This record gives sequence, C-alpha cells and structure tokens, in this order.
Amino acid sequence: MLEQIDILKGELERKNDQLDKMQSLLDQQQQLNLSTNRQNEKLLDTTTNNVPSQDDNPLKNATHTDVSEPTEGNYKGVENKTPKKGLFSWLRR
Repeated sequence: MLEQIDILKGELERKNDQLDKMQSLLDQQQQLNLSTNRQNEKLLDTTTNNVPSQDDNPLKNATHTDVSEPTEGNYKGVENKTPKKGLFSWLRR
C-alpha cells in the first residue's frame, strides 16, 4: 500500500512539472503572438500611410470611366466615411 502511494506521489510530481512546463510554453506563445501582431500592425500602418508615387498611378492624365465614380446623375451628396482601423484593432478592445 505504501509503495503504491509513493508511486502515485511520483506520478503527481511529474504531472505537476509537465503542467508548469506547459504553462511556461503557453506564456511564451502568447508573448510571441502579441509581438507578431504588433509587428504586423506596424507594417500595415506604414504601408497604408505611404503616399503613392508617380509610378503607382501611371494613368493620372488619362481619361477613365470608372462606374463607381459619382456623376451628376447618380451622386446624392452624402458620404459615409468610417475611420480606417488596423487589421488587428479588434484585439485592443
């Protein structure tokens, strides 16, 4: 009976060690995810805030007929603009 108790105590200690290691690994993973999300958000902010160069818009003097552009007949004069948010802004709530 005492031998079984000693065996179970040893197993319990090993399980506690495994749980401690898993908790440590989870903490590391959360820190890595947070760091990666911050880096991605920073990259998105820098790429969306860049002013397009002339090479980005080669047809600026060309006439275009984009159907999404408002014309006198289909423009109602109301624009609903929402502020731009980063891809991961929902994480900061």
